[in-house]
Order: sequence, then structure tokens, then C-alpha cells
Amino acid sequence: MLPFLKIMVRNLLQGPSTDPFPFAPAKTPARFRGAAVHDSEKCILCGICRHVCAAGAIQLRAAEDGSGMQFMLWHNSCVYCGMCAHYCPTGALTMSDNWHLSHLGEDKYTFSEDSFVPFGECAQCGARIQPRPNVIVEKLGGRAPDQFLLCPKCKRESLVKHASDTNLSQFREKQ
Repeated sequence: MLPFLKIMVRNLLQGPSTDPFPFAPAKTPARFRGAAVHDSEKCILCGICRHVCAAGAIQLRAAEDGSGMQFMLWHNSCVYCGMCAHYCPTGALTMSDNWHLSHLGEDKYTFSEDSFVPFGECAQCGARIQPRPNVIVEKLGGRAPDQFLLCPKCKRESLVKHASDTNLSQFREKQ
């Protein structure tokens, strides 16, 4: 008899089941993919993010003075698939829980993630090379950090010199 009274009392004891948004922060699920965030300190300008972006929302443009690359991610074009963050080898791109992306129509051409990534310098000749963040040098260049910071030309010369020195010392040992 009157089963709805039982349901009504239970619901009154549980409290509201809706979010109080916009009067309080909305709950965001733990695995929610919001806007992508770019960390220029970790970026090595490999371009994988641009390659895997199905929407074409990521652009890398060379600076006019040749000192680095401009990274741009257009939030209006992004579909929040997370492929850029998944394939980023250094973790420079991450998906945030920021889903508050409303903006005025006049701001649609400036609504982007924009950062500048400077080129690195060859430790030997000073030529411009892809950036080598310290995290990457410690992780990948641990065996020979001096060679890891060289341009391709200096690295070839260093390897040839090392190989010839090794062969010369082995030749002298045999005699």
C-alpha cells in the first residue's frame, strides 16, 4: 500500500542527486578527457601529435627568426580524442579535466593553446638541433650524454673518431 511513500522517504534521506552547477563546482569523472595542455619544457618537436590529430587541430610553425617552433592547438577544432597525448613520447601533451570551454564567437580564432618551443644547440658546433629537455637527456642520453647533445654531423664525426681510435689501439695491441 502506497509504495511511493517508501521511495519518497528514501530519496529524501539520500539528498539531491543532481549537481549544483553553476552554483558550485561540477564533479568531473576521473577518466574524463578535457582540453589538451601542452608543456613546452618537455616538447622535443617530433610532430607526432600533429600527425595523429584526426581533426587537424595541431599546428607547428617555424619562427621567423629560426629560433624555434610555435605550437598551436585549436580548441574549436579539437575533438578531445586524446590521441596526441597518447602518442606523445615525452608526455608534453596531457589531457586535463578542464571542460569549461565556452567562449564568445568573436574569440573563436584566438581560442587556442599556444606556446613557443626553442631549438636546442649542438654542444660542439652550436648548430640548431631539436630541443633536448633534461628529462629526455637523463632518460635516453644516460650512456653518452655528450653525444646525445650533438647535431647529426658532429655525432658522425665523433663516432668515426671513436671507431678509428678503437681500431688503432687494437692494431697496436696486436703488434
